[in-house]
Amino acid sequence: MLERIVFTVILAYLLIIQLFNARLMKSMITSLGRGRVYEESIKSAWGLSLLLLALVFLFDVPFEAVGLAFMPDAADERAWNYFVFSCVLMGSLFVFYLSVLTSERLRQRLRPHYELEIEKVLLPRTNEEAKAWKAVSFTAGITEEFIFRGVLIYTVTLYVDFSDVWLALVSGALFGVAHAYQGVRGVVVTGSVGFLFGFLFLAMGVLWPIMILHVLLDLVAGPIHVDEPKTL
Repeated sequence: MLERIVFTVILAYLLIIQLFNARLMKSMITSLGRGRVYEESIKSAWGLSLLLLALVFLFDVPFEAVGLAFMPDAADERAWNYFVFSCVLMGSLFVFYLSVLTSERLRQRLRPHYELEIEKVLLPRTNEEAKAWKAVSFTAGITEEFIFRGVLIYTVTLYVDFSDVWLALVSGALFGVAHAYQGVRGVVVTGSVGFLFGFLFLAMGVLWPIMILHVLLDLVAGPIHVDEPKTL
């Protein structure tokens, strides 16, 4: 009972803070600058994730229950099929990221898809900011997947016995809400991606491929508004 309450309180607190920050994000970036906002978001994400990881140890939660297994169950053919599919996606997305990083023409073609007001404010504009964005991307990919796919789905299962599809829907919906600062379209897009990530995670039983996919998706956005990105 205590385990369920503690995880629920922490996740609820996170969602409340994210909704509160949705009203302040633009003003925070304007007053503090992108670099400072990047730094603070990295610190808070890792702090919360380390707290949740400590609670996983404290409550003796099996690592595989929160996605921290290394490989799918050897006897689960379906899980391995999805694992191979995820690896193919990772390779394809990595190649696409390198193409975005090195092709000004491709970046120009993608810019209309990153024209939300918050994206114009939040995404990096200089090479220095683009370097910092890489740290933001790695942090978001690892910590958000651990929180919203690993811990959140595990916490939901402590209350109800949902099917994988419903668990993925709940995870995706709350993931979308946590990105309320991106506006309605941003919530829908991130919620949909969250659902797909949740489904893949539940199908495989491992989280690290989803973390890498998430990192790559965020990395792709980094160079979009930078005129001359020069570093990998």
